[in-house]
Amino acid sequence: MDSNYQKQVACFKALSDETRLQILEMLTMGELCACKILEKFQITQPTLSYHMKNLTGAGLVSSRREGKWTYYSLDEEALKSAGAYFTKLLDAIPQQHCVLCGKSRDEWEQGQCTCCKEEETMETTKKIKLYVLTGFLGSGKTSMLLKILDNLSGHKVGVLQNEFGRIDVDSEILKRDGLVMTELTRGSIFCTCLQLKFAQALAEMSKQDIEYLFVESSGLADPSNIDEILEGVKVMAGDVYEMSGVICLVDAVNFLEQVADEITVDRQLKHCHRAVVNKVDLVEEEQLSKVIETVRKYNPICDIDTTTFGDIGTTFLTQDLMAKQWAQSEATTNSVDTKPKTMSLNFDGVAPKEKLEVFLQQIIPHAYRIKGFFQLDDGWQQVDVVGKKIDYKPCEAKAESHLVFISKIGPQIIRPIDTAWKEIVGLPMKLKN
Repeated sequence: MDSNYQKQVACFKALSDETRLQILEMLTMGELCACKILEKFQITQPTLSYHMKNLTGAGLVSSRREGKWTYYSLDEEALKSAGAYFTKLLDAIPQQHCVLCGKSRDEWEQGQCTCCKEEETMETTKKIKLYVLTGFLGSGKTSMLLKILDNLSGHKVGVLQNEFGRIDVDSEILKRDGLVMTELTRGSIFCTCLQLKFAQALAEMSKQDIEYLFVESSGLADPSNIDEILEGVKVMAGDVYEMSGVICLVDAVNFLEQVADEITVDRQLKHCHRAVVNKVDLVEEEQLSKVIETVRKYNPICDIDTTTFGDIGTTFLTQDLMAKQWAQSEATTNSVDTKPKTMSLNFDGVAPKEKLEVFLQQIIPHAYRIKGFFQLDDGWQQVDVVGKKIDYKPCEAKAESHLVFISKIGPQIIRPIDTAWKEIVGLPMKLKN
């Protein structure tokens, strides 16, 4: 798109909000401190920052810092430029000519004016719509993605799956015919340990014939630096993606406890464009209200939906989620130093379900998450541990049983796993990191 059009689009987007229009009208009185604007609208500081970011980004408003406050004033040249655009259109109406090239209506009818067609041709290369799915461990991201894939049956879809463990359990659940899929394991895709591989994977995926790409990040991922990574992808592959939004899934059952303990939960909410509160059928109305109220503290702008089983429908695909962008890109908290320890337990045989349950109960206090596939005395089961809840779901037979543990206590988790397994199950197994 021509840079002049980009300026006009940014300007008109900034004006497409009643509060921002009123702020502009207030600023005709002259420079105002942010505190005065806050008094007028009775909105929170983050909400004001979001509105002012739109206005200053479009060049309509200038800002300066003095002490702890920011002062805002109208940019007269930018306002004149915006007004000049409409003046140009008004001047062209009586003359009935194309404002792009000056051709008359008759010349346009005869096909002599091709500037509009050339502009259209430039826009025919469609970008891949990119969505990033975040949410703390066990919130239901994979279930949500399965629903989305079912709803997009018939469309060309790609998935980039990220998991902290050496074995990517969720990718086995997602695999299906026609799905273009890439897996990145053993760390967060936003961490320095995987950032480059993530950017390279996005660049490679852009060569596939797909309409949508969904990135399912790890439950401990902090996406604060997604903009920086996408800039790297542009260098590698060009402007091939349309960033369409970050959707953060919230576990209604465990969220209030998680948000108090884990900074990544804060960051996931801060940098999302839509929050989806999942598992609402498992909580009382009072707790659900507290969850939504807490989500709003961390993100004053994003839409908040409620659902069960990760079902968010397809309406988000036609909505401009990026209009809810407000937080500035920042350094991620994911690093080699903060990377959690993961262990996998491999087992060849049949384990009594009752004993496995007791074993898992012993390990739950030491792990963020436990999941995998296990051959039990009632058949093959997909095992999923979230918080204190253990779920089983029948699954296809695997080459061997395995569980992945994401540790709260670092490598020290090896001892309780080994001790509890020997005391409770008492069958041969192997632990791998």
